[in-house]
Amino acid sequence: MRRNYKTICLFIAVLACSYNLTAQSKTSFKDVLLNGKEAKLNLATGEFIFKDANGNDSIVNARKRTEDNSIDRLNYHTVEAGENLAIISKQYGLTINKIKEANNLKTTLVSVGQKLRVRNFNEVAKTDSAKVWVVEKGNSLYGISRKTGVSIETIKRLNGLKNNNLSIGQKLYLK
Repeated sequence: MRRNYKTICLFIAVLACSYNLTAQSKTSFKDVLLNGKEAKLNLATGEFIFKDANGNDSIVNARKRTEDNSIDRLNYHTVEAGENLAIISKQYGLTINKIKEANNLKTTLVSVGQKLRVRNFNEVAKTDSAKVWVVEKGNSLYGISRKTGVSIETIKRLNGLKNNNLSIGQKLYLK
């Protein structure tokens, strides 16, 4: 009797696990509008899937309320602590040289809070140059603010800067 009990328990455990696996593999989506853009909401994870002008999918985690969920934001990656170009390039399926070229980087050094273009490289327009400041030797937030007319607080907010430290070659978004 004891042997049958173990066999029955094992059978029930295997059945429960297989049921969980099949239940988790089924994802359901709902068509929604987010920021005026068509998207699909994954009901299981809370992620949105956007389609850009080229038909590429971009996944956004909806549970992070502080994030900007616009398509334009999805073209860029904000460097977080512990990340380097090798990690970022693998995450987006790019080469390190492609990221360096697209962002006018001379070295592979990146700093926390730095924004890197990682998608839609052909959409870089001439108007982007008015919106982006590439930090050169001797630049400071105060100097950039005076030359562009954009406040220091705005520059820090747009670029996720927590202090006034800048890196040579770093791109600062002004709009």
